[in-house]
Amino acid sequence: MTKSCKLAGWAILFALSVISCKKSSSEAEPEPEKKPVPVAHGTLEGTPVSKSIGPAGGTLQTPDGNITLDIPAGAVTTATNFTIQPVTKTLPSATGKAYRLTPENVQFNKDVKITLKYTKEDLAGTSTNDLYLAFQDAQGYWHRALETDIDTVARKLYVQTRHFSDWAIERIFYIDIPVDNTILSTNETCEMFVYMSDTKGDGKDTVVHSLVPVKNIDGWYVNGPGKFSAPKSNSGKYIAPASIPDFIDVAVGVRIKNLVSQRNPDRPGDGGIVLVQVPVRLVPDEYFTWKVDGTENVALATDAALLGTNTNIMGTGLQGGISLFVNGAKTGTYDLGSAVEPDKFNAQVSISGGTTGVVYLGTYYNCGEGTPRYGKGRLRILIYGQVGGIILGDFTATVYTRASECQNKSKTVTGSFKIRRKA
Repeated sequence: MTKSCKLAGWAILFALSVISCKKSSSEAEPEPEKKPVPVAHGTLEGTPVSKSIGPAGGTLQTPDGNITLDIPAGAVTTATNFTIQPVTKTLPSATGKAYRLTPENVQFNKDVKITLKYTKEDLAGTSTNDLYLAFQDAQGYWHRALETDIDTVARKLYVQTRHFSDWAIERIFYIDIPVDNTILSTNETCEMFVYMSDTKGDGKDTVVHSLVPVKNIDGWYVNGPGKFSAPKSNSGKYIAPASIPDFIDVAVGVRIKNLVSQRNPDRPGDGGIVLVQVPVRLVPDEYFTWKVDGTENVALATDAALLGTNTNIMGTGLQGGISLFVNGAKTGTYDLGSAVEPDKFNAQVSISGGTTGVVYLGTYYNCGEGTPRYGKGRLRILIYGQVGGIILGDFTATVYTRASECQNKSKTVTGSFKIRRKA
């Protein structure tokens, strides 16, 4: 099907005015003006893929098949280097990955097809009717693709365009969490705001975002334990339960009424109900969990201690263990590297299988080289307490083992932790 309705992109926070004087029922509150706001372009993230494509046309695709460029014959007159570069998302309503497509500032002679895949995770709390493609211009403004086609069987969105820039998938309705704390222990809270996107109506389909009006909020909900403190506002504060004996994944969200047309459910209108939700993980007061190859591991034993200038954070589970060696004793961000360098961390992951086990490290060596190399990774420490206090954080790292004498095998490990410091 073809989506011709208009979508929106970048967000601005609108203050809700509190009027102390009384107004008659015939007086309507004026809606705040929706203004688009330019934002910085995303920073480079991940490995680019490139290909020289000439007048005969061709195809370029990322290794995971997430985005594909189909360049028809005659789109360019000479051999041209096409590149797909992952970048960080700067559009709050974006879901999935964002990409910078080059060459920029080039007008192709024929339409180039951009195809992006969407996943079940991208649909969490929304529907395919709310998914569109959006692009960012050179000045930093986000715009909606006027017509986004969708293949619901293959789970793909695609557009025809004659220019390249930064592209992403976005949603009409979304929940923004200013403080990224969707992993909660007992009695902890998470404040959420619900937004909707629209267009400026300037003929350029410039994207604007605004808080969903309070009159359209039908209430916040949670599918599981916990509660909301302000169920009828466009900002809701979720409160975790007083007892969390084990890991629990819950969905929290909001019901929006009278903003979806029943006749055209993919357009803002006068009727219908929309459910928008996000996942929240409830965790015990101490935990260490990590994921490798799609398998989640939960530590049965944990430890965290400062030894000299290094903080060691460790967890052991049924299928292996993990150790993080951090050269630092403070909150902040640490890049994967040598643990003897300040503000760096390294990782060791053991994976048990039957009677054997494999150890992966954040360090690797190329064949015939004696100089260590390091994978990509980042560790965030959000809380660093004194002895007896909590160390809280999360991480991602590429780790390696030798598959043969001259071949390294890699895996990506991600995880989070909240551990009481022993020393």
